[in-house]
Parts: sequence; C-alpha cells; structure tokens
Amino acid sequence: MIEQEKSSPSVEWVENPILRAPYLVVGFHGWSDAASVSSETLLYLRETLKTTLLATVKGEPFVNYSLDRPVARIEDGIIVDLESTSTELSYWINPYSSRDMVFLLGREPHMNWHTYTDVVLQIARKLGVEELYTVGGVQDTVPHTAPPVVSVVGSSPEVVDRTMRLERGLQRADYHGPISIHSLLIMGCKAAGIDAASLWGHAPAYLQRHPRLVIKIVSILNRATGMECSLDLLRQRSADLDHKINEAISRDPNLKQLVESVEGKGRSPDVSSRAEKVIHLDDFLHRDSKKDPE
Repeated sequence: MIEQEKSSPSVEWVENPILRAPYLVVGFHGWSDAASVSSETLLYLRETLKTTLLATVKGEPFVNYSLDRPVARIEDGIIVDLESTSTELSYWINPYSSRDMVFLLGREPHMNWHTYTDVVLQIARKLGVEELYTVGGVQDTVPHTAPPVVSVVGSSPEVVDRTMRLERGLQRADYHGPISIHSLLIMGCKAAGIDAASLWGHAPAYLQRHPRLVIKIVSILNRATGMECSLDLLRQRSADLDHKINEAISRDPNLKQLVESVEGKGRSPDVSSRAEKVIHLDDFLHRDSKKDPE
C-alpha cells in the first residue's frame, strides 16, 4: 500500500500498482453531467474494462450535504445500501499499449475547488500521469436523431489540435459563462506541465440519457489512449433506448412536438417548461399500455 504520509489526508490508497505513464480519464456527477454523459462514460469504462479500485478521495471536505444529499436504499425497514460521496479512482493495465489507464469518478465538489484540484494533481503526479482527459455533458439544442456533437477544450493550442485530429466532426469549444471543476483541472494541469483536454458531449435538453453520445466519446478515448474498449454493449443500449424513445414520442404529442421543433428550428425549448418535457423513460416503461389512450 502507498504510504499515507506522502499524500493528502483526504486520499485513502487501496493499492500501489506499477503503472506505465498512465492516462487519467475524469468524470463527474452533477452540474457538468447533462444526460449522464460524464458519469455513464466513466461507469461504462470501469464496467467493461473491469478496472481495479486504486484509491478514494473523501467527500467530506468538498460536499455540501444540504445541497446534494446521499441516496439510500431501504428494504423492510433496513438500510441495505448508502450511496458514497467519495471520489473513486481505479486502474487498468492496458495490454494493447505501452501506457496504462486510471479512471476517476466522483461528484463535482460544491466547495474547496482549488484544494480538490490540488489533490487530483497530486495523485496524477504520484502515478506519473502525463495526459489527462475530462468528460463532460452539456445541454444543447440538438435532437437525439442527429449525429452526436462533441466539443474540445484543451490546456494548449497543441493539445486542442491533437485532440481534433482524433476523429472527424469534433468542434473547438467557444463559451463564456459559469465554469465547472473541469476548467480548474485543465488550468491546474497546464501549470503542472500535464497535457489536458476536455471532451464535452452536447445532449438534447429533453433527454436524460444518451448512449450514442457515450459511444462517440469512448471511441475518441480509444483513439487517444489505445485502450480498445469494446463498444458492443453501448451500441445495444443505444438501439434499445432509441426504440423506447420512439415509443414514448409516438404516445405523447407534446414530446413529439418538442423533438420536431428542435429538429426543424434548432431553437431551445422554453426554459420554464423543460422540467415537464424531459423524457422519463423509467416512468414510461412502467405505464400500462392497455390503459393508455390511443
């Protein structure tokens, strides 16, 4: 086990593997996770590659529980599962490349962003990370039927140029507004001499999940890192979800009108009505079709 005194007290190391100049891929639940693109990308990579837990970063210094309460599952009066607020890091020894992979997934911190960034960069330096990729999701006026859109933010023009060459159709990000922890990590990497890029998946405002967008991001990361993560399960999930979305739209004229307006006009739906226009597929699947109006 890695010696505790050499790292932040917020970090609890589980293993001390020998990693070969690993890439670090980072994702977060929260504000920068539109359509769960960020979290689902990291969860899919961990699930498919069967990664090994490396370390955790305690959530206490960074989470405001009154803003984001942990979720529990209670059965027959017993708490059987309590959601962790910690950031988890896992690793994978890449048999297809001379460089390994480290994955970080956590909640975007509510506070102490600079301290959190310092902790992540300390971990990166300890592991010998030379390149970092963050994955984010942002709401946009794009329909789910259109080709997925991914934009790029980098720590330098060279990093952006290199990332743009990974796949056709990538866009250089242009933005002015509130930032996420991704931006602070990119700036921290720049100061630390670590090449860093953010991949931002643009998701329809009316959709909660977008596997086709995750496919595109994993494909980009495959090319960037040489990890060759299979896309088969994602393709199946995407096809299944498309079928369910088409069913939901066929049953709900309001959803159909919303999707058609985005497809035809490219304009955002009224912000005040967005909460009611999100496709809640889980609710739809539990509806009794025999009782639904024709």
